[in-house]
Amino acid sequence: MTLEGCLETLDRAIEAADVLGIPTDQARAVRASGARRLGFPANVYVLALVGGTGVGKSSLLNALAGTSVSAVSAHRPTTAEPVAWIPAETSEPLDALLSWLEVREVRTHTGPQMSDVAILDLPDIDSIEPSHRKRAEALLPKVDAVAWVTDPEKYHDAVLHDQYLRRWLPRLDRQVLVINKTDRLASADMGPLRGDLAADVAKWLPGDTTVPRPRVVMTSALPPADGSIGGTAEFREWLASEVDAKRVVRSRLEASTADAVTALAQAAGVGRTAASEGRGAPRAKLGPATPAFVEPAARVRAAEAAGGELLRLLDLPGVEQQMATAVRSRARTRGGGPFGVARGVIESAVGRPGQVADPVSYLSRWRERGSVVPAAEAMRRAVTDALPEAPAATRPMLAEAANSTTVSEAMVRLVDDVVSRQVDRDFLPSSRVWLFIGLLQTAATAALVAGIVWTAIWVLARPPVDTVQVPALGAIPIPLALIAIGAVAGYLLARVLGGHAGVLARRASRALAADLRAAVQGSVASAAFAALDRLEAARHALAEAATAVQTECAQDVARRP
Repeated sequence: MTLEGCLETLDRAIEAADVLGIPTDQARAVRASGARRLGFPANVYVLALVGGTGVGKSSLLNALAGTSVSAVSAHRPTTAEPVAWIPAETSEPLDALLSWLEVREVRTHTGPQMSDVAILDLPDIDSIEPSHRKRAEALLPKVDAVAWVTDPEKYHDAVLHDQYLRRWLPRLDRQVLVINKTDRLASADMGPLRGDLAADVAKWLPGDTTVPRPRVVMTSALPPADGSIGGTAEFREWLASEVDAKRVVRSRLEASTADAVTALAQAAGVGRTAASEGRGAPRAKLGPATPAFVEPAARVRAAEAAGGELLRLLDLPGVEQQMATAVRSRARTRGGGPFGVARGVIESAVGRPGQVADPVSYLSRWRERGSVVPAAEAMRRAVTDALPEAPAATRPMLAEAANSTTVSEAMVRLVDDVVSRQVDRDFLPSSRVWLFIGLLQTAATAALVAGIVWTAIWVLARPPVDTVQVPALGAIPIPLALIAIGAVAGYLLARVLGGHAGVLARRASRALAADLRAAVQGSVASAAFAALDRLEAARHALAEAATAVQTECAQDVARRP
């Protein structure tokens, strides 16, 4: 992955962290600093001399330069503003970079040696002047390399170790530990002192090989009389070691980017630190698969409980009764013959179907049967139960995801959406059989009416009337036979129509109930946990970004010279 790609990954991590409510000011500063540094020349890298009061940073720089570059005094602190010592041929290209670093005191040198490094003498990190320390701390995130300068008396200094080495050693690519003033030591003390400091700083670095141990060099502004050991030879050798300035710059930016992303991941609970494994390095490392805020089993239980409450409000048994009544009413209208049509017209005129057989209206009035609060509470409780285990930085947003009003509104929208999808279609069944039965019912009604009229004429006018022989009853006048046939046929047809309508009604009501149940139970988790899912998606994005930068953006750290 290119450095530009690493910075884009940082952008994605910042975006995800914003969703999670994690502070991103530091990450944004890293992003801005990286973008600005890319815009400056990279053929020279910036090395800062960092150390406490009296360790001889200025003297060391003067010894390297062979002349007075930075003021030296017995009074402490001496260096109030950073002083830059740069190659003369790069002074003009470096003007913009030094301006960004806010370094105003600049000294130049000529010669082929150290032509690819600009050395800054920073104010003391333990100065009694707070502004000096702030100035040094403001420059550290912007420099490309650091020489941590100490001396035989202060190499165990708590300020240097706890507040600087612990924080910055894992974050910088090219750096060196310098024990200055070794002219005060006997030759036999050099090795143990070097090993002691190396062991001290090792605890601030991860146990893996991605961040190699910085080299420990011994220096003295005053060369020893015998010229055998001391002086600035080791430091000069480290400075002269083969190193590509462009790689130093890019590697530092990659390391800073990786650290910013993994720090966000750690805050989101998708990373772990070396410190959590008994080491001291603060660099976050992506840990094993991070559990969800709400475990899948808990989500399922909450969704089932909430779905049950919402289905109770929909009242599926009541909907089924409404369906059965409505289907039979439709069947009577379409298959009941003239009497069925007349009954349907009368019921419509008096409004009866809307009162007792209107499943659409019954579904739409679901709010009248209770509140969504019990359903929302089941979902809210699942999220609030997860709060104690969630990372502190994400708890406010997680608590917002469990807001009762928000979840209740989601439940209302869910049910309204489910109901609207059902009422927008005609879920009342119909059948062509009803039309055939209606024709037969019309014929039966015609026979009945004809028989009644004929009987009335027969009774009043006494015309001759034929008879039909009926077993067990004997001879029956044809008008009376027509009345009997029409009545019996109408009754039987009505029973057949009702039975057929009942079968269709039960089938349709079961299908509607199944649709409602599936729609509610299938959507309740996504609807109620929508805010939570956004947080989970952001956390997954942050984990992916952390994996990407650790495996691709920080891969050059191990190759530090």
